[in-house]
Amino acid sequence: MTATGPGTASVTRPPERPVRDVARREGLAPALRLLLGGPGPGPVPLGPAGFALLPEERAAGHTVVRRYALAGGPVVVVHDPRPAPPGGAVDPVGLLRLRLGVAEGLRDACVAHLGSRPSGESTVLMQQMVKGQLAEALAHQLELSALLDSGTPLEGPFLRSLHGQITLNGRSLLRLLGAYGYLADGPGATAEASELLADVHDPAKEDR
Repeated sequence: MTATGPGTASVTRPPERPVRDVARREGLAPALRLLLGGPGPGPVPLGPAGFALLPEERAAGHTVVRRYALAGGPVVVVHDPRPAPPGGAVDPVGLLRLRLGVAEGLRDACVAHLGSRPSGESTVLMQQMVKGQLAEALAHQLELSALLDSGTPLEGPFLRSLHGQITLNGRSLLRLLGAYGYLADGPGATAEASELLADVHDPAKEDR
């Protein structure tokens, strides 16, 4: 956007980066800040059971039940038994885009890690089985991306099904990473936090 007027300079604001791209390239905490409207104060988006997953600086005044020291900054799970304040709902499509970006970042981590591991005269990344599994994960991510961009209504069981598909996609990539993927500060921690994010905002919890 460019603002002009008598005696004023032209000011061009950079376009907002998509939450999916931020999640993929910068990490979960920066993507959550974008999804939740920045690092400043505001309604905490509690899920139906009173939990939320937040960048650590947004947790003031809430009971922290878990902390993840992730690339891009720490995130925490908080709990508040009080009724959720108005205006704190999370955009469900934005949440899906964020989680898809996390899965894409996990695929990038696979390519980088497996490409650095020697295997014979080549690397683990060049093994046919590994390439096939990565190609399958990529194809699934592209299908999910196309669906999110199609304008198809995403709600109820269908919404939960898409979260489940993203979760399975991430877990398939973690298996390729082996023990490396499950280090406390490794890709597996980011994948686990992403799964928790979906669980926190599962609308079916209202009926449990």
